[in-house]
Amino acid sequence: MELFDTTPLGRVINRFSKDIDSVDFTLPQLWRTVISQFFSVLATIVVISMSTPIFLAVIVPIGLLYYFAQRFYVASSRQLMRLESVSRSPIYTHFNETITGVTTIRAYSVQDRFIDESDNRVDKNQVCKYPSLIANRWLAIRLEMVGNLIILFAALFAVLNGQSNAGLVGLSVSYSLQVTQTLNWLVRMTSDIETNIVAVERIKEYGETKQEAPWELENSK
Repeated sequence: MELFDTTPLGRVINRFSKDIDSVDFTLPQLWRTVISQFFSVLATIVVISMSTPIFLAVIVPIGLLYYFAQRFYVASSRQLMRLESVSRSPIYTHFNETITGVTTIRAYSVQDRFIDESDNRVDKNQVCKYPSLIANRWLAIRLEMVGNLIILFAALFAVLNGQSNAGLVGLSVSYSLQVTQTLNWLVRMTSDIETNIVAVERIKEYGETKQEAPWELENSK
């Protein structure tokens, strides 16, 4: 019972609502998508390489660009998600306290004060959430730029290689258009997995809570 006496109720509700939802539903879906997109990217690269073998020369540099973009994004996104999760708990706490004391609030006619307080806490949460959305857009732009390099090299190498088979050139370019979107989703999903791991950390924190002493001690019997 000490945990509930010393911990705001909103923080407990946050752990058992949003964080549990992330662990039970969001993370499994992300893993399923990552595995699917990975094999799709692998198959597409094989097709492009078979039609334009010289394309293999740029796979590693482009892969490194994707990797560095993801690492740079995750470093900030994880912290932003942690801030958003922490700032969400006071909203639940205030809402629960308001519902519990709604009779007293109406009796003293202080509804406006509680509404303003709720708005302030929601605003603070949005201040933490908005940069996370901006970081997500930042990643999308960088991934599109790198993805366009795949299309450029696939078409360029097909021409420089003197590829006379129009069907193979069309196959290479069409698959490069497909792999761009697939790679974007793969990088985004892997980034979302690392970002949502914050929920696991927060739940684990409660799982490692020190157990309270028993009602009866062995020495007192």
